Amino acid sequence: MEKALGIPSYVGIIFGILMIEGFVITTLDTAVRLGRLILQEFWRTIFKKPPRIIFSRFFNSTIMIVSMFLLAYKNGFAVVWPVFGSANQLMAALALIAISLWLTMMQKKRLFTILPALFMLATTIYSLGFLLIKKFLPSGNFPLVGITIILFLLAWFVFVIALRKFIEYAKNKEVTVKA
Repeated sequence: MEKALGIPSYVGIIFGILMIEGFVITTLDTAVRLGRLILQEFWRTIFKKPPRIIFSRFFNSTIMIVSMFLLAYKNGFAVVWPVFGSANQLMAALALIAISLWLTMMQKKRLFTILPALFMLATTIYSLGFLLIKKFLPSGNFPLVGITIILFLLAWFVFVIALRKFIEYAKNKEVTVKA
């Protein structure tokens, strides 16, 4: 940087550190804000008349910050990461299934979205089963056992609902053609 632009190296180092810090601070701020909003929606679903304190931004932000600290301090991200990956795959499968259903209703070609959706669902279900049986149950990690079972059930739920919708559309299409 010194030779190319005539700027001293220490200025570049300081600028680089500021860029990294800005990225970290922005990411953490976004994560805390989103987590706070998710918690507020969660409180609304589990309480008929939620206490006023749980809608305080300080209360929910504190829960998120403490949770993040504990995950980082205990290296929890390394443990949670495989389940996080499975949840991402499940979301990808859900998006592909939604697109496939839309393409089906529009009477467009859909094999290019159905095959990846089935692959994503199959790999997610296998991955969750593998994690459950080989990792989390033997180690007695019951919070991740619970999360894995929930994701496993959601994966099957997505598959069953999608299958029903495709069958329902096929039946409706036959009725429309016959009429």
